[in-house]
This record gives sequence, structure tokens and C-alpha cells, in this order.
Amino acid sequence: MNVTLNELMGKQIRVVPMDRSHIQGLYEAANDERIWTHLPKTIETAYDMEDFVEEALYHKKSGGEFPFVMFHRETGKIVGTTRFLYMSPDSRSLEIGWTWFHPSVWGTAVNTECKYLLLQYCFEQMNTIRVQFKTDERNIRSQKAIERLGAVKEGILRNQMIRKDGTFRHSVFYSIIESDWPSVKQHLEQRLNLTEHTI
Repeated sequence: MNVTLNELMGKQIRVVPMDRSHIQGLYEAANDERIWTHLPKTIETAYDMEDFVEEALYHKKSGGEFPFVMFHRETGKIVGTTRFLYMSPDSRSLEIGWTWFHPSVWGTAVNTECKYLLLQYCFEQMNTIRVQFKTDERNIRSQKAIERLGAVKEGILRNQMIRKDGTFRHSVFYSIIESDWPSVKQHLEQRLNLTEHTI
């Protein structure tokens, strides 16, 4: 699938394609152990973040993923990252995942705006017909965040992954499909309008 964007601009954040120049900013944003509780790996050192970025860019080159970083417009600092995964031109579908934010923006409009910008690009520029999300069954905060977007819970795949501690992970799957997008878009725009003056 062809991703050609240079940046997506919102009121709170800018979403830009990841590159190696973002390693230090991402490392600074990742410096909170709460971020890594439910993610497949833990970033502890600058070298860990360098490997994280290099791996993401390797998968970008292969065409299966497209990683982004999010800059907070007010501070100019990187506050998180996300990416397109499992990009399928034949089925016109992808997953938005590997999303994490610094806890300083948890509970704000940042995640909502990030997902709004990416979903708008998916459905209105890439002609995607399905965008999926998945999260650890234990990650209730993430599930609530996905549900607030207006995504439909499809079910749980048991033992879908093995966690970094060796335990088996059940993953909760959600999706937004093409016919959902007009109502989801309206819902997200209303949420952003309601929250923009309180952030």
C-alpha cells in the first residue's frame, strides 16, 4: 500500500514519518516504565531505542509497515509513536498498532487526534476498507481508548501472542470499516471540539 504523506497536522500534534533523526526524541519520550507494561518489548537504553527505530525502518523498507512519530505542537517534543502494520493492497486493509505515548499526554486529546488524522488518511486517501486494532486482554486502559474511538469489538483470539515474560497473551481485536467511517469521523470531530479548550 502506498503511503505518501509528509505530515498530518492537528491542533495538538503533528504526525510525521519516522526516521533515524527521531531516535533521541523517542528515547526521551519512552523514559517511563509504565509505557512498557503491555508492549512486546521494553526500551531501557538509547541503544534499545536505536534498535527499535532501525527495526521499524527495516519493515518500512519491506513494505509491510509504516512507522510514525507524534510531535506535540506546543512543546515541539516527540510524545509517542505508532505505525501501520499488516498493510495489504489486495484486501485494502491494515492495522494501526505499536502505539505508545508518554504518560504526560495520557487522558488528553492527543491519542484521539492522532487516530483521527490517521483514520482520515486511511479511508479518504488510501481507500482502505478496514482498519483493525488489537491489544492485550489485560490492557484495560488501551481497550477503553480504542472503544472511545468508535471501533467495533470483534472478539478475542486466545494465545494470539507470547508475552515478553513468556506467558500466553489473549488479544482483543477491534475494527473500523469503510461504512463505519462517516459516523466515526463525526464522533471523533465532536470529541475533539468538546475537548480542545480543556487541554
